[in-house]
Amino acid sequence: MAGGVTVDRGAVAAGARLAVLVAAGAIALAQAFTSLTDVDARLPLYLVLLGGLGAGGRVAGRRQPLAPLTHGAFASLSAYVVLIVVITAIRLALGHDVANPISLVFNAMMAASAGVFGGYLAVVRPGSST
Repeated sequence: MAGGVTVDRGAVAAGARLAVLVAAGAIALAQAFTSLTDVDARLPLYLVLLGGLGAGGRVAGRRQPLAPLTHGAFASLSAYVVLIVVITAIRLALGHDVANPISLVFNAMMAASAGVFGGYLAVVRPGSST
């Protein structure tokens, strides 16, 4: 019988902080582009958002090398939950509908995948120690 994984909350929080910063910047840029211009920049900025979630997963994975994929997934999912709560509160305050639950689940899976990939990169390409 295999043993469980102990989650390092500090590693998850560090990764989630980076992921929230990058993702929030990408979301703000996407809103600015679509509001101020006729250019639809959502797809490229969605890829930046996923990259930020992956970077957060890598940070968490580097801090917990015994379970980098788990910590990467938790970091990116934590960041995603924070972003969704804030975005939903803003949408409700502005009188808009809440996002489609299917899209929320899909994007949660994308966030977890990005975090797992970031955790994988922490193992394959650890980089310099900080």
